[in-house]
Amino acid sequence: MTSVGGGTKFIAEVADNHGGDMNLAKEFIRVLASVGVDYVKFQSWQMERVRDPSAEPHYDWLKKAELTDEQHLALKEECEKRGVKFLTTVFDPHRVDFIASLGLESIKIGSAEVSNHALLAKVKTYFSHIILSTGMHTGDEVAAAASILDGTRFTLLHCVSIYPHPVSKANLSRMLWLQRFTPSVGFSDHSVGTEASKMAVVLGADYVERHTALSPNGPGRVNPWDTTPDQWEELIRYRELVVSAWGQEDSPFSDEERQARARFIGRWSK
Repeated sequence: MTSVGGGTKFIAEVADNHGGDMNLAKEFIRVLASVGVDYVKFQSWQMERVRDPSAEPHYDWLKKAELTDEQHLALKEECEKRGVKFLTTVFDPHRVDFIASLGLESIKIGSAEVSNHALLAKVKTYFSHIILSTGMHTGDEVAAAASILDGTRFTLLHCVSIYPHPVSKANLSRMLWLQRFTPSVGFSDHSVGTEASKMAVVLGADYVERHTALSPNGPGRVNPWDTTPDQWEELIRYRELVVSAWGQEDSPFSDEERQARARFIGRWSK
């Protein structure tokens, strides 16, 4: 993990909440960039490759939210215009070639693909940094994924794949366990409220990822675990507070401390 608080990067996950409306997708970017998140993230699925229509109750919505090549380019350009980093999740090896052509440094792999070794091996050859969520997977499965990614820079995100989950189920100590495989770890947070994310910042998470809605009432799709812009602002203020409170291990006395020392040290010996 990083220096506490100061190195934590915030990933705002738009996912499918834009519903294929490019004006709305760009509005997500505009608003999230203005509040100060570090990344705005989308998802690069092709439904015919990753979902069985008969088994997916939200198939029609997800199909509508599927991004074309041209829409990827437009959203990346919008992020650059707004001064925020574009990030996306890739789900199958077939899509990697195009996503790599966007010139991204980092790529996100969701929890469901931890055991998709073909995908992990392919993204390793294209991207200099891989962010992998680890929900729903055993220790042995995470270890196998980390072994495939060995030799490249990667971050493992602790994730509880319950939507939403209470803070009491956050199990943040698992971030410490993930450090067995990589020094860079973080938290993909599906809890309601900001408390678990704040705890992850204090623990020194390199990345905190949260799903996002523009308001509790939309526009677009809204989920109970989504983070609103005012909550992002709260988290960004908290990150700054943690940095200011943490300080440094071997710091010199401040002027106020030197004055206190002069007033009190040795006073009873006179």
